[in-house]
Amino acid sequence: MATQSGDLASAESDKTGEATDADQSGDASIVDEAEEAEDGALSLSEAFQVYVQQMPEDAKQAAQPEIAKFVRWLSGERLIDSISASEIGEYSELQTARSTSVDAQERLATVKAFLTFLKKSGSVDTNLAQHLRVRKSRTTATRARATRVAQQQVRLTKAGFDQMTKQLAQLHEQRQALTVDIQKAAADGDVRENAPLEAARENQGMVMAKIRDIEGTLRLAVVIDGRRMDHQTVHIGSKVEITELKSAKKFLYQLVEPNESNPLSGKISIASPVGAAILGQDVGSEVAVSTPRGEQSYRIDKSQ
Repeated sequence: MATQSGDLASAESDKTGEATDADQSGDASIVDEAEEAEDGALSLSEAFQVYVQQMPEDAKQAAQPEIAKFVRWLSGERLIDSISASEIGEYSELQTARSTSVDAQERLATVKAFLTFLKKSGSVDTNLAQHLRVRKSRTTATRARATRVAQQQVRLTKAGFDQMTKQLAQLHEQRQALTVDIQKAAADGDVRENAPLEAARENQGMVMAKIRDIEGTLRLAVVIDGRRMDHQTVHIGSKVEITELKSAKKFLYQLVEPNESNPLSGKISIASPVGAAILGQDVGSEVAVSTPRGEQSYRIDKSQ
């Protein structure tokens, strides 16, 4: 997590400086509820409820089912600041696989609006909506990923390995519960017009996909032993303090594999611009990083 970061983003007005009453009341509500939460963060379910309350009535009917499906997939009890960019990307891929590109684009647009609301209201620091993208050639991307994974081990921190193991156990529990739901729904009538059955089957498919993905990662996982690292050089698993030279701001990151990255928790991927630039560099080195704001220069102060 950054040792120094900017103030949490407040709800932004539109480009003309105007904001509707619904936007203002919705942003205020989500901030108020966040302050009342024990650890300062809303759960996904709570954020969903706040978002729906500020929506126009004519938009709720179409939006609610898609966002509810997204919330169930991640688990409604999750705090919104625990969601990782990699999970958002995975949801995109699953939705693309189950429908045409045009249909997936429409479905994801609804979820993207929800994630954008969380960022604009100041509930999260990162705009997770940017990770909801329809893959134009998912088959090619999947094949390339499978080849890459088969050729290398997956290096995880001890905390990352434990988190994945815990998540896998939870997913197996969800799968068992969904099996029961499917059996009950199938017994309720005509399966051709059985919405609960279709919903349960869809949820089961997504849960099984996540189970296969995590199991595949854990089979190839090698847990990083931080005690054996050379702390003069940045490695995967290193906790690195860097300084942005132009602003003198300091940031603290842990460098991890892409499947463990979580920018909201200060874990950045070795495939990210900053991660790729500092990986393998020595303490004291200065690196240049291309960002949307232009080229930025950083100095590596510490690695542990």
